[in-house]
Amino acid sequence: MARTKYKVSPAGERQYLGRTFGSKAEMQYCQMLETDVSMGEIRAYICQPRLWLGVPENVYIPDFLVIPWEKLGQAPWVVDVKGVETAKFKRDKKLWKKYAALDLHVVKKKGTRFVTTEVIHGTP
Repeated sequence: MARTKYKVSPAGERQYLGRTFGSKAEMQYCQMLETDVSMGEIRAYICQPRLWLGVPENVYIPDFLVIPWEKLGQAPWVVDVKGVETAKFKRDKKLWKKYAALDLHVVKKKGTRFVTTEVIHGTP
């Protein structure tokens, strides 16, 4: 089976909870979030929320919206799991800085771990 130019695994290798993820790393991050929910470390998460940055034409669909427990005093945050940073994503980061209210965590897989490589702060 041929891979895409971004070397994405075949669809069968990136399915979890009845959904096909954009990458194997994204699927594995979701599995980690499921563990965090079951252990009570976060309250919930939403896969691929649709967000508007400025005008309706600027639709951004990150990988996850993470919702912490209120008692921890944290605001929700958005996660995008990246392997390749595209020109569109670079544009989206600029729009994020200008229009978004939440923080965006850019996460990359390093070996078996996930590392936050960048946090783009929203404007509350």
